[in-house]
Amino acid sequence: MFIRLLLLFTLIPFIELVILLQVHHAISEVWGNGVGLLITVGTIIFTGIVGAALARQQGLSVIRQVQQQMGQAQVPGEALADGILVLIGAALLLTPGFLTDIFGFSLLIPGSRRFYRHRIIKWFQQRVRVHKSGGADVFVVDPVEREPSINEVERMESDNL
Repeated sequence: MFIRLLLLFTLIPFIELVILLQVHHAISEVWGNGVGLLITVGTIIFTGIVGAALARQQGLSVIRQVQQQMGQAQVPGEALADGILVLIGAALLLTPGFLTDIFGFSLLIPGSRRFYRHRIIKWFQQRVRVHKSGGADVFVVDPVEREPSINEVERMESDNL
């Protein structure tokens, strides 16, 4: 898990920086260095403003949906998942860069967010089991698969005998 986080927090910003520099270079070759910088920085600011407005609108929509479902005594599972995805999308849009902006916008658009929501719910359902215990439902999250320790192997072998 540490390696994944390390790659996430180093590789993504590096790729974003390379893309920003390439876009700036391409624009600067056509319109000059000063205009290239203004367009590049302006694009980052513009996507942040548009993203914040879209995140606000979608966030309020999700809140209304949660309130409506709870008012009808329904569990707002999908609406809460949408809320988490809107929050992640908004955070990505505040991060400067084109890749994070594209992914952030895709989380804020209801049609593409539905795709992500179904993937996340499917992933979650594969890892959570429901057991009945004394009349109540108990949710058990399967741990991340790993190699069994020597003690666990010995215990499994002795159980099989």
